Amino acid sequence: MMNVEPSPTIRRVVFGSAVYDFFVTAPFATPWTADAVLSVTRSLHQWLGLGGELPPPFAPSHLVFVSLFGTMTALWAVVRLLRPTRFHGTLDMVGRALFSLWMGVALARGASHVLVGFLVGEMAWMVALAGVLARHRSA
Repeated sequence: MMNVEPSPTIRRVVFGSAVYDFFVTAPFATPWTADAVLSVTRSLHQWLGLGGELPPPFAPSHLVFVSLFGTMTALWAVVRLLRPTRFHGTLDMVGRALFSLWMGVALARGASHVLVGFLVGEMAWMVALAGVLARHRSA
């Protein structure tokens, strides 16, 4: 791997995606906050009359896995906040493609359409990262 400083544009986009991730996923980092966020998603699903299955209340064992996701994603965001490199941007773009795929699978299997909000965010940052990485290939 080359030790080349990324362009300022790459740094800004990678940093911006990290800020987004931190604020979206940090609330999932503890079982208590994750439970509160999931309760809000259930309420939104009902209030907006969204399609798909109503998200169920989670048992403590489910919340452990949700909190693992929240903790690891928030920590990944911190890595990119401290070092917004081309390499980290590339990994993030691939991760967003995978998250988007899994969200699409969940939606196809009947998950609550509240998931669409998260999917739009993932896909928007994936496209932004892909665009800036493609435009600045030598950086």
